[in-house]
Amino acid sequence: MRSSFSVIVGLVLLVPVACTEPPKPAKAQDLDKIKPADGKSEQVELGSIPDGPVGKVGAVEIPNQTFREIYDLKVKKYADRGRDIPPSADRRYRKSIAERLIYHEVLAQEVKTLGVEYDADALTQRQDQQKRGIRDWDKHLERRGETETSLREMVVAELREKAILEKQGKLEVSDAEIEEDYQKIKGNWVSDKPRVRASHILVPIGPQPPPRAKAGEKPPEPTDDERSKWEAEALAKAKEIHARVIVEGADFGKIAAETSVGPSASKGGDISIFTPDRMTEEFSKVAFELEPGQISGPVKTKFGYHIIKVTGKWPAGELPKEALADQIRDRLRQRKLHQGRRELKEALLAKYEVVDNIKPTLGPEPKRNRRPRGEGKGGKGGARKLGPRSREGKGPPRRGTNDKGAPKDEAKPEG
Repeated sequence: MRSSFSVIVGLVLLVPVACTEPPKPAKAQDLDKIKPADGKSEQVELGSIPDGPVGKVGAVEIPNQTFREIYDLKVKKYADRGRDIPPSADRRYRKSIAERLIYHEVLAQEVKTLGVEYDADALTQRQDQQKRGIRDWDKHLERRGETETSLREMVVAELREKAILEKQGKLEVSDAEIEEDYQKIKGNWVSDKPRVRASHILVPIGPQPPPRAKAGEKPPEPTDDERSKWEAEALAKAKEIHARVIVEGADFGKIAAETSVGPSASKGGDISIFTPDRMTEEFSKVAFELEPGQISGPVKTKFGYHIIKVTGKWPAGELPKEALADQIRDRLRQRKLHQGRRELKEALLAKYEVVDNIKPTLGPEPKRNRRPRGEGKGGKGGARKLGPRSREGKGPPRRGTNDKGAPKDEAKPEG
């Protein structure tokens, strides 16, 4: 395997992941007496939250404590601002949390029945991605009104849905479907320049996330010694990662997901197909010199050090179907996953015997004021504002670039 740079083994500086539990919130009192903060009457009459289980799926009860751990955090967000929670928001939280917990239990029972389970590695990756770029994880949880456990369970539920749909064969994409989609989008992939497809691992230089400036002040400038130290650390880490990815049988995508910084990490470092002018000069020069399957040594750009793996290379003209097949398959699979989740939830809630003890406390569904059909925000007969035109059948949108031609989503770390 040819490499543009020599292999030097160094030290990997992995970013530690916060594992602290958020503080237990104080429970809100007299929820049935809460009134709107603005003094206006709301047509929402709420009953008391039961002391016992908030729901039941078959013989399995949903503990009141599990509900309260999330619900009390939602209420606390208002209390911290010196406000009472409006009844409409109170109702919304009660309903959504109870339904969420019930559905999570339904999924847990269904995967057990089918003999399938979620992808544990995918859970770990998702949890790591959630924490990247977050300075204070406990504060982040508090702002969201969630706990470490509740966020984890939401990801687990998504992965269980995916596992069930895969078991049912509902996420399979046929060759005929790929051919049909390719015929629709191939015209969007014509270029007068050569192209490559690459994945990369980005090791930024300096603290991550970078220090923020105080209001009205500029970010602190590092000293020359700090710059030299940060660059040496980043290069050492990049060299160590490079030594890992060039080992025979190494999984570049998995290592990228573990070590790279930026949105592409969640895609195994894949930054799709690009022409030379779409990346920084240093990055493009190396990428277009490599052949498919080859991996570069550390390449320095203003974003840090990159390890580049080229996975495809094509001349100017129209891209063949083989170049786009996996992207088409992924897009069609995501479409089926999105639709399949809705259908699965409806089917499973009808299949299982479910009791929701929060539902009786919600009262009747609030009435909503609806505009007459055809009446826009500008008044009767006002023109209707249209959103962005659908790209159905037009292929993925072009990737944005910054002033140096590097992908926008790689210009800075997530968060």
